[in-house]
Amino acid sequence: MKPRYGFFGGCFNPVTNAHVNLASLVVEQYSLDRLVFVPMGDNYQKSNLANEQHRYEMLKLATKNQTKLEVSDIELNLPYNLTMLQAFQKIQENYKEVTPYFIIGADNLMKLTKLFDFEILAKNYEYIIIERDIPIKQLFTIEPILQQYCTHFHILENNPYKQISASEVRTLLKSKKGKESCWMIPKEVYEYIKQNDLYIE
Repeated sequence: MKPRYGFFGGCFNPVTNAHVNLASLVVEQYSLDRLVFVPMGDNYQKSNLANEQHRYEMLKLATKNQTKLEVSDIELNLPYNLTMLQAFQKIQENYKEVTPYFIIGADNLMKLTKLFDFEILAKNYEYIIIERDIPIKQLFTIEPILQQYCTHFHILENNPYKQISASEVRTLLKSKKGKESCWMIPKEVYEYIKQNDLYIE
């Protein structure tokens, strides 16, 4: 049997304790052999996005003592932003010996349904959906393709870490209240942010 790997994509701008704790919860709940964080590159359109190398290094710091968590630079150092399908295909090419599960938030599932290649994505991949404050189950009742491939979507309900957000961390850092964000991010990440003057305009 192939090892089961989860692939957790996102900006991680910056990585928070919620990201790390949630990753560990997913590994445990879905009996994954490993979970790989896949940070997006610099071509992703988002305001106040730290350089991809900084975000990669912060993820490395946050996971250095986690035996089942690792970080991939597969989406970095590219001249363009990958589509979701391109990213999944690239991951499959580089991890041929594993059974992949793609981890996305419920808000991103709603965006997924609007993509032109949505049926290809729904048909060919397995997902772990992280619950957020949106009616995710209702989406399955109104979207025919989700109904057709519902067995490909595994919903992690009762997310205990949704009160922590990277945007809140950035706001506190920008307002010079960085110490108030310490409980939300790993200590090593906070020190890295300070040393590199990140998120301070």
